[in-house]
Amino acid sequence: MTGFVDRQRATQLMQRAGIAALVLSAPEAFHYATGASIGPAGLFRRAGAGFVVVPARQDLPIGVVVADFNATQLRTAAPEMVVRSHPIWIEAAPIETEPAGLPLAERIEAGLASLGRAPDFARPATFDLAGSVRQLQAILADFGLERATLGLDLDFIPAADFAAIQALLPDCPVVDGSLVQDRLRALKSQREIDLLRQGIILSEAGLERLQVDAMAGMRQSDLVALYRQGVATAAAGLSHPVITAEYVTLGARAKGADARAVAGDPLKCDMVCTVGGYASDMSRNFTFGPPSADQAELHAIAERAFDDGLAELVPGNTLAHVHRVATDSLARQGLRSYRRGHFGHGVGQSVFSEQWPFISAGSEVVIEAGMVLAFEIPLYIDGLASFNLEDQFLITPDGPVAMNRLPRRLEVIG
Repeated sequence: MTGFVDRQRATQLMQRAGIAALVLSAPEAFHYATGASIGPAGLFRRAGAGFVVVPARQDLPIGVVVADFNATQLRTAAPEMVVRSHPIWIEAAPIETEPAGLPLAERIEAGLASLGRAPDFARPATFDLAGSVRQLQAILADFGLERATLGLDLDFIPAADFAAIQALLPDCPVVDGSLVQDRLRALKSQREIDLLRQGIILSEAGLERLQVDAMAGMRQSDLVALYRQGVATAAAGLSHPVITAEYVTLGARAKGADARAVAGDPLKCDMVCTVGGYASDMSRNFTFGPPSADQAELHAIAERAFDDGLAELVPGNTLAHVHRVATDSLARQGLRSYRRGHFGHGVGQSVFSEQWPFISAGSEVVIEAGMVLAFEIPLYIDGLASFNLEDQFLITPDGPVAMNRLPRRLEVIG
């Protein structure tokens, strides 16, 4: 499978930024650009485990530097990309089958000899940044970019690694390409939309299982287990890996994972379901038994603010405008001093479900068709309830389309 990069849009963004190529090194960016895992070297979360070169010139292919352990797999999955490799700590030896009858060790040694290694070849303890950058230099030279301005994902690269990369690429001006990457990833392809929608389908299946089988007396960890069981059942047969993360708050004041639910307890279920690396985000709220008058009113406030903000979540408006409308709605309902840093965010492939752009007071990002945004109204009132109302929306030319189907009302368990 190839990556998710829209080359035409990438070219437009890079030309505006004066960048000849994006050079991406974060594991999530690597997967976004190639459709493949960066491999075990990426677990160290340091620059140099792999690089992806996305040239502004569309007649040039995407170039990839990857660990030798993963190179064959990547070449097979993305034959249109230029792939160069660097050694990491893992030895994976080929084996020769001819001539027949040789002892196993000799056949393995013959396989190693077929790799054409230099006599002084040795593997690093993990991986060597300088060696990886040398392969990056070779790709840049092949593409005629050996003196080009490069945009690196500096929101990921450690300072020490950045200094080393600059020293190893003395002829290439290096700038921060993080915003270009963010803007590129903000508009989703159909494959990305499908993964994000699948995450919501699974998450809602988990919440339905929780609501049906939960009861007072269960521990918070039991409630999370019910959600996971519902997700796992719904995900049976899917080819993509599925991972969940649960941000659950039980009780008027947050209880621990081993605390048991009692009648009257509110329950916030802010659930993240990641399918194929793409994290979907949604939240629903419950009470064990009928809600108190204050709990019902608090949720109603959230519902009204949600509806007010959602009406403005349309192409052409800024995210700051949506934040202002939601804030004003809460103020009209009496919460004049309640302040929230953001009322939602982009979703996609990341180590966290929340990513740029954010629906915040200072965001002048203009809403565009093709974005997928999680819009939320969180009201955390210690001593009463922590509620968060959150849906995930595909922005279309006609406005937001919810990926969720569960009602947004406060639900009763038991």
